[in-house]
Amino acid sequence: MLRYGDKDLVMNVYGLSSQVSKYNEGTAVRLLAVSPELIDRVGYEGLEKIAGLCSQVAKEDSFVATRLLGLSPELIDRVGYEGLEKIARLCSQVATERRFIAALLEMTPGLIDKMGLDVLEKVAVLGGQVAGYSSRTAVRLLGQSPELIDRVGYEALEQVVKLCSQIAQEDSFVAARLLEMSPALIDRVSYDCLGKMAELCCLVNSDDSFIAARLLDESPELIARLHQYGDTELVTNVYGLCSQVARDYNWRTAVRLLGMSPDIIERLLRYGDKELVLNVYGLCSQVARYSVRTAVSLLEQSPDLIGMAGYDGLEKVAYKASEIARVKDEEKAASFVRGESSEYADFFEAITEGLELKRVRPVLLHYLNALLGYRIEIVEAPGAATTDGERIFLPGRIKEFEEEDRNFILYKVMVTHEEAHLEYGSFDFELMRVQDVVSRIEGKYEHVQRAAES
Repeated sequence: MLRYGDKDLVMNVYGLSSQVSKYNEGTAVRLLAVSPELIDRVGYEGLEKIAGLCSQVAKEDSFVATRLLGLSPELIDRVGYEGLEKIARLCSQVATERRFIAALLEMTPGLIDKMGLDVLEKVAVLGGQVAGYSSRTAVRLLGQSPELIDRVGYEALEQVVKLCSQIAQEDSFVAARLLEMSPALIDRVSYDCLGKMAELCCLVNSDDSFIAARLLDESPELIARLHQYGDTELVTNVYGLCSQVARDYNWRTAVRLLGMSPDIIERLLRYGDKELVLNVYGLCSQVARYSVRTAVSLLEQSPDLIGMAGYDGLEKVAYKASEIARVKDEEKAASFVRGESSEYADFFEAITEGLELKRVRPVLLHYLNALLGYRIEIVEAPGAATTDGERIFLPGRIKEFEEEDRNFILYKVMVTHEEAHLEYGSFDFELMRVQDVVSRIEGKYEHVQRAAES
């Protein structure tokens, strides 16, 4: 200290330290340790102000006062004395948990460099709210906040924290875990979707915390898969229906349905685009108002039903099933959707589009027998018509034309084309005999070539 003044300066500094010691001896000792550095930066008058500020803070929390003194040289360089006062007030304002306060003070210089003091003040208030239910999560929020704000803005971060604080009133574990997952989710899902996800996880966690944790941990990967088929609207619809199933029926069924969603969506996309998928999920949500079990069965069966009857047919099945659920019971409605009830066959025949293979298979078999002179099997398979040399594969339904006769003609064209492959030997070529054939051809032409040369 004598580098910056005489013996009187030293006496004055010890006097300041003595005043601070009335509130906390550790803070007073810390003041002595940093006083040369502070005098170098702000002079003795500045040191007096800092000592007075730390004395006020020490009255309420000596821990904060001591840590603040240790950081004061760095903070003075960045934000000056007024900034130091703001930080002191901020710590007192949000100081509810020691771990969070320590992290806030430790990170403050770096956070000021990244986002400025004004934004830090706002983030610290958010962190104080989070610290009320999870200090660990609050500390992580502080560290991640610059990146999150750069990606989605402060307002979006504030919304997520607000949502998690509401969730914490019911389930602090889900709230903290969801907030920790937010960097991987925040720009891939809507605010509404986060709410649906949280609702689902809370319902699961009330019965099985292990599955709830796994559900949260696996959500980024699942959402990435869903984004391959659509946008945030699709992801929101998927989680919305699953949370509805968990709330009104059974969380285990909801988790199973969530896991099946990518496969169901992939199958639906064979018959249409993203709009079709959104319509199917919307339709199932409507059915769930009357019967959740029926809605689950409808979603599981939707690709097959659309393949046979189109989306209009799916709607008719949904409305009929809803009516059965209201008039009779859920079990009968779900059985109807799965095709297990007696009235399903007649109803479905009335709404089905196109011509079904099983209706014309006997005629086509006789036709093939007449062409080939021997019996061959016709197998139903998705996709285009084809053959493996022993069987002919045809689509289970053709609905290219409104008239049934024209669809039958198309079946005949398909089967005739595949029959020609069999009749003219397209599949009689033996790859194992290729070398023998090549050797014979080479031998023959070598003999001809030698004869011509002689």
